[in-house]
Amino acid sequence: MVCRRQDIPSGRGWPVQVGQVRLAVFDTDGGLRAVDNRCLHIGNPIDDGPVSGDVLTCPWHGWQYDLRTGQHLTAFGRRPGLRTYPVRADGDEVLVEVPGPPGDR
Repeated sequence: MVCRRQDIPSGRGWPVQVGQVRLAVFDTDGGLRAVDNRCLHIGNPIDDGPVSGDVLTCPWHGWQYDLRTGQHLTAFGRRPGLRTYPVRADGDEVLVEVPGPPGDR
């Protein structure tokens, strides 16, 4: 469990940490989403970026990501982007599955 659904602000994300992994959790019209909380541009946190549908815009320099796939959206098409994580709700609790290090299975 990383947070409660009510913790996630409307139209924005919520920063959480699982072990050493920093995530941003979003509650979109399409459902709960969890991605790395680090823009690929210069590494700033993205949890406070505005969300429209399932598209997140980085609050720092405007890079956009598809929260369903993590793909970086550009004028030239989709490019590899943020790592996504399985996320679900159990009542009001938000649960994110973060794999352990290799060999930790």
